[in-house]
Amino acid sequence: MGSGVIIAGATYACDGNDVITQLNAVFGRPHSDKYKYAKDHNTFGDIPNAAGNWKALVTAYKTAGLDVNSGWCSYLEFLGTVNTEGEQQGPQNIYDIAQFRYNGLLNNVPMKTITHTPHHGGHVHHGAKAGIAPGTIDSPCPMPQPPPLKK
Repeated sequence: MGSGVIIAGATYACDGNDVITQLNAVFGRPHSDKYKYAKDHNTFGDIPNAAGNWKALVTAYKTAGLDVNSGWCSYLEFLGTVNTEGEQQGPQNIYDIAQFRYNGLLNNVPMKTITHTPHHGGHVHHGAKAGIAPGTIDSPCPMPQPPPLKK
C-alpha cells in the first residue's frame, strides 16, 4: 500500500507499513486531535460507487489530514481499477473504504486497518459479515497483477 510504481505485467510490491501506521494512528484513536480533525473534515460520504472514485478517496484522505504519498496513491488507483472474476471490482473497493471511514468518523468508532493476501481477485473486507472484528477494514495486498501486455 505504500510504495511502488504500477506497470502492467510487473510485480507490485506491497510494503505499506507506513500507510497502515498512519491510518491506525489517525482513525484508531477517537479522542485524539487527528481523529477529531478527520471527523471535522469528513468528506468520505461524498465518494460515489463509480469508475475513477479512487481519486476522490485520495482527496478525502488529504482533506482529513493524512499524508498520501505517491506509493499509496498508486495503490489506491490499482485497487480502484482492478477487475476480478470478469467484473469491475475496483470502484466497489473504493466505495467500501469510503463508507467505512465515513460511518466510523460519524459514529466515533475506532477503526483498524489490516491487509490480506487476496485469493480471489482483490476485495476489500470489513465487518462481521466478512468474518473480521467490527471496526476493522482489511485491504488486499499485494494486489493480483494483470497479465503482461501483448506485443
